[in-house]
Amino acid sequence: MKAIRIDIAISFFIVFVGAAIGTLIGVVSGYAGKWLDEAMMRITDVFFSVPFLILALAVGFVIGRTLLNMALALIIIWWPLYARYGRSLTLTTKEATFIESARASGSGRLKIMFRHILPNVLPPVLVQISLDVGTVILIFSTLAFIGFLPSNALVPELGVIANIGLDLAPLGYWWTVIVPGAVITLFALAVNLMGDGLRDVIDPRRRS
Repeated sequence: MKAIRIDIAISFFIVFVGAAIGTLIGVVSGYAGKWLDEAMMRITDVFFSVPFLILALAVGFVIGRTLLNMALALIIIWWPLYARYGRSLTLTTKEATFIESARASGSGRLKIMFRHILPNVLPPVLVQISLDVGTVILIFSTLAFIGFLPSNALVPELGVIANIGLDLAPLGYWWTVIVPGAVITLFALAVNLMGDGLRDVIDPRRRS
């Protein structure tokens, strides 16, 4: 039960922080355009060019193998996804009529970005957050399972528990692997279903 609380809290922390950083970068990049947009997107491409698990492992081994550092490593690989998504939403939104009206009324660039564009970008970003939490907990548990955390860390985390259970399963304690694995799977499935429902609520065109 303690492992479930830790996994859920850290997964939401990773996704929300990554989404906040990435969306802010995406909105600024998409609205500013020109050289700033080009520079930000090239930096984003650098992160995309490295497989995320390898990047997370590399970051973790550089800054230290702890629970918090594993979360920071996943934030580092997660924000580029939202930077690209936020930029694409911003490019669409900034061509809307109400943005042209805001410009004509004398609104500055910062006001337009944070008063008009950002509130319209947030709803689809929130849907994406709800869909990504399930993916993050799978990645987070996988990193813990393959030994990202030191063997003497004794952290009550589902991936760590499954790793310990892997040694006990041949002795007849099969549930030590099945139970944490099942919990991870059910949580990821539940969050994805929640995300699909939220997407249907926010976008009426998707309702059946």
